[in-house]
Amino acid sequence: MEPPPEKEESFLSQLKYYTTLTLGTTACVSSFVFMFMIPWVLDPSISTLMANFDPDPVVCKTVRSEHEWGMKNCSWSSCKHGCTRDIYECDQIYVNYMLVPMTDFEGQDIEDDDELWVGRGLPLFINIKACGYPPATNCTIFSDNYWPEGSIFPCYYSRADPDLVITNYDWNKEVQYIIMALLIPNMLCGISLGVVSYWWYPGCQKRRCQYQLPPDQEDASCNMENEDDDDDDDLDEEDCEAGRDLSREDNEMMDKKNRSHEEEKDRDTSINMPEEKV
Repeated sequence: MEPPPEKEESFLSQLKYYTTLTLGTTACVSSFVFMFMIPWVLDPSISTLMANFDPDPVVCKTVRSEHEWGMKNCSWSSCKHGCTRDIYECDQIYVNYMLVPMTDFEGQDIEDDDELWVGRGLPLFINIKACGYPPATNCTIFSDNYWPEGSIFPCYYSRADPDLVITNYDWNKEVQYIIMALLIPNMLCGISLGVVSYWWYPGCQKRRCQYQLPPDQEDASCNMENEDDDDDDDLDEEDCEAGRDLSREDNEMMDKKNRSHEEEKDRDTSINMPEEKV
């Protein structure tokens, strides 16, 4: 047996209600996620691209490393967990770099010649913000790899600011981060708001009760429609009555004219008839 129409309508109403609730929540969460991605993803990635780092890693060498305590001494750090918290303990690593690709020196001894090193005694950072969050950023591993003085490793220098040196850089990943941070939350928010607006905004609906309305508005809209229909019926009845009245008046006028013509004919015939002789 088919379910009654009322149960089917109630099921569709509940389905539409929960779907709308889900879409609204998705839109709100997506907007908040996008706001949080601005300082965490967009700002670092855009700053990294604007720094114009050399895509080919060059040779870097650790010349000094220090471990400091206190906020006064920790004005900067080579690596920090969390980009907003204050630091009381920091590792400061200084390096030299030369404008020679690291691939040309793999497996070879690098001579300690001052003329080869273009940048000298520059701070080394894990990325352009010198901070991050696990698991992408691990300051313990970073310190173990670059802390020992005399360590040789690949690094990236900024062509816009030659004094800026970092260890992690990938142009493709930075572009992907920007695209994902812009498209995913904004698309989810836009699609959710578009569907909800199409379902509930009256301008997107048909005029009659052929579309689904909330339970508390359905009766009111249908009553308004019935009232409009009643008004239209009343107008039609008034027009019909007015038409009937006009037709009656016209018929009465025609009857009067016909009667007047018949009376005139009778008069004429009575006058023109000769008198009978006795």
